[in-house]
Amino acid sequence: MSAFAGLVEGLAEFLEPVFSGSATAAAIVLFTAFVRLLVHPLSRASARGQRARAALQPRIAELREKHGKNPEKLQKAVLELHAAEKVSPLSGCLPSLFQLPAFFLLYHLFSNARIGDGANSLLAHQLLAAPLGERWADALREGG
Repeated sequence: MSAFAGLVEGLAEFLEPVFSGSATAAAIVLFTAFVRLLVHPLSRASARGQRARAALQPRIAELREKHGKNPEKLQKAVLELHAAEKVSPLSGCLPSLFQLPAFFLLYHLFSNARIGDGANSLLAHQLLAAPLGERWADALREGG
Protein backbone atom coordinates (compact mmCIF):
# COMPACT_ATOMS: atom_id res chain seq x y z
CA MET A 1 0.00 0.00 0.00
CA SER A 2 2.87 2.39 0.65
CA ALA A 3 3.71 2.08 -3.06
CA PHE A 4 0.32 3.55 -3.95
CA ALA A 5 0.73 6.27 -1.34
CA GLY A 6 4.08 7.11 -2.91
CA LEU A 7 2.47 7.13 -6.35
CA VAL A 8 -0.29 9.54 -5.30
CA GLU A 9 2.16 11.71 -3.38
CA GLY A 10 4.61 11.78 -6.30
CA LEU A 11 1.80 12.73 -8.64
CA ALA A 12 0.72 15.46 -6.22
CA GLU A 13 4.27 16.84 -6.10
CA PHE A 14 4.42 16.76 -9.91
CA LEU A 15 1.14 18.70 -10.11
CA GLU A 16 2.11 21.19 -7.39
CA PRO A 17 3.31 23.93 -9.80
CA VAL A 18 0.02 23.85 -11.67
CA PHE A 19 -2.53 23.21 -8.91
CA SER A 20 -0.62 24.56 -5.85
CA GLY A 21 -2.76 23.81 -2.76
CA SER A 22 -5.12 21.49 -4.60
CA ALA A 23 -2.40 19.27 -6.10
CA THR A 24 -3.31 16.29 -3.91
CA ALA A 25 -6.96 16.52 -4.92
CA ALA A 26 -5.91 16.71 -8.57
CA ALA A 27 -3.67 13.66 -8.06
CA ILE A 28 -6.63 11.74 -6.62
CA VAL A 29 -8.82 12.75 -9.55
CA LEU A 30 -6.13 11.71 -12.06
CA PHE A 31 -5.56 8.40 -10.27
CA THR A 32 -9.31 7.72 -10.32
CA ALA A 33 -9.54 8.67 -14.00
CA PHE A 34 -6.63 6.33 -14.77
CA VAL A 35 -8.40 3.44 -13.03
CA ARG A 36 -11.60 4.22 -14.94
CA LEU A 37 -9.62 4.28 -18.19
CA LEU A 38 -8.13 0.87 -17.39
CA VAL A 39 -11.54 -0.71 -16.87
CA HIS A 40 -13.21 1.09 -19.79
CA PRO A 41 -13.10 -1.98 -22.10
CA LEU A 42 -14.80 -4.00 -19.38
CA SER A 43 -17.41 -1.27 -18.93
CA ARG A 44 -18.21 -1.36 -22.64
CA ALA A 45 -18.58 -5.14 -22.52
CA SER A 46 -20.77 -4.76 -19.45
CA ALA A 47 -23.04 -2.30 -21.26
CA ARG A 48 -23.38 -4.70 -24.18
CA GLY A 49 -24.26 -7.49 -21.74
CA GLN A 50 -26.85 -5.32 -20.02
CA ARG A 51 -28.49 -4.51 -23.36
CA ALA A 52 -28.56 -8.22 -24.23
CA ARG A 53 -30.09 -9.09 -20.83
CA ALA A 54 -32.69 -6.35 -21.28
CA ALA A 55 -33.63 -7.85 -24.64
CA LEU A 56 -34.18 -11.21 -22.90
CA GLN A 57 -36.54 -9.80 -20.26
CA PRO A 58 -39.78 -10.50 -22.21
CA ARG A 59 -38.73 -14.13 -22.70
CA ILE A 60 -37.79 -14.44 -19.03
CA ALA A 61 -41.21 -13.06 -18.09
CA GLU A 62 -42.80 -15.79 -20.23
CA LEU A 63 -40.70 -18.39 -18.45
CA ARG A 64 -41.83 -16.99 -15.08
CA GLU A 65 -45.44 -17.38 -16.12
CA LYS A 66 -44.82 -20.89 -17.38
CA HIS A 67 -42.74 -22.13 -14.41
CA GLY A 68 -44.03 -19.81 -11.69
CA LYS A 69 -44.94 -22.68 -9.36
CA ASN A 70 -41.62 -24.52 -9.72
CA PRO A 71 -38.55 -22.36 -8.87
CA GLU A 72 -36.06 -25.09 -9.82
CA LYS A 73 -37.47 -25.43 -13.34
CA LEU A 74 -37.62 -21.65 -13.69
CA GLN A 75 -33.99 -21.27 -12.68
CA LYS A 76 -32.92 -24.05 -15.04
CA ALA A 77 -34.93 -22.57 -17.93
CA VAL A 78 -33.48 -19.08 -17.35
CA LEU A 79 -29.93 -20.46 -17.25
CA GLU A 80 -30.58 -22.41 -20.46
CA LEU A 81 -31.93 -19.25 -22.10
CA HIS A 82 -28.82 -17.31 -21.09
CA ALA A 83 -26.60 -20.10 -22.41
CA ALA A 84 -28.52 -20.34 -25.70
CA GLU A 85 -28.31 -16.58 -26.24
CA LYS A 86 -24.67 -16.46 -25.01
CA VAL A 87 -25.47 -13.81 -22.41
CA SER A 88 -23.81 -13.87 -19.01
CA PRO A 89 -26.07 -12.94 -16.09
CA LEU A 90 -23.04 -11.58 -14.19
CA SER A 91 -21.34 -9.48 -16.87
CA GLY A 92 -22.45 -6.17 -15.34
CA CYS A 93 -20.57 -6.86 -12.09
CA LEU A 94 -17.08 -7.27 -13.51
CA PRO A 95 -16.04 -3.60 -13.97
CA SER A 96 -17.24 -2.72 -10.49
CA LEU A 97 -15.28 -5.56 -8.97
CA PHE A 98 -12.06 -4.40 -10.64
CA GLN A 99 -12.56 -0.78 -9.54
CA LEU A 100 -13.34 -1.53 -5.91
CA PRO A 101 -9.76 -2.26 -4.78
CA ALA A 102 -8.51 1.06 -6.17
CA PHE A 103 -11.25 3.05 -4.45
CA PHE A 104 -10.81 1.17 -1.16
CA LEU A 105 -7.10 1.87 -1.41
CA LEU A 106 -7.68 5.60 -1.84
CA TYR A 107 -10.08 5.61 1.10
CA HIS A 108 -7.53 3.75 3.21
CA LEU A 109 -4.78 6.19 2.22
CA PHE A 110 -6.73 9.14 3.60
CA SER A 111 -8.26 7.48 6.63
CA ASN A 112 -5.12 6.06 8.29
CA ALA A 113 -2.49 8.10 10.07
CA ARG A 114 0.19 5.47 9.44
CA ILE A 115 1.10 3.64 6.24
CA GLY A 116 3.51 0.80 6.55
CA ASP A 117 6.17 1.75 9.09
CA GLY A 118 5.88 5.53 8.84
CA ALA A 119 3.48 8.39 9.16
CA ASN A 120 1.08 9.07 6.29
CA SER A 121 2.59 12.16 4.68
CA LEU A 122 -0.43 12.57 2.37
CA LEU A 123 -2.43 13.79 5.36
CA ALA A 124 -0.13 16.81 5.68
CA HIS A 125 -1.36 18.16 2.33
CA GLN A 126 -4.20 20.64 2.13
CA LEU A 127 -7.29 21.10 0.02
CA LEU A 128 -8.80 24.58 -0.03
CA ALA A 129 -6.77 25.50 3.07
CA ALA A 130 -8.17 22.53 5.02
CA PRO A 131 -5.68 19.83 6.06
CA LEU A 132 -6.53 16.44 4.56
CA GLY A 133 -5.66 14.75 7.84
CA GLU A 134 -8.41 16.49 9.78
CA ARG A 135 -12.16 16.86 9.56
CA TRP A 136 -13.58 19.60 7.39
CA ALA A 137 -15.99 20.62 10.16
CA ASP A 138 -13.04 21.20 12.53
CA ALA A 139 -11.20 23.23 9.90
CA LEU A 140 -14.28 25.38 9.25
CA ARG A 141 -14.87 25.88 12.96
CA GLU A 142 -11.31 27.17 13.34
CA GLY A 143 -11.80 29.61 10.48
CA GLY A 144 -9.91 27.54 7.88
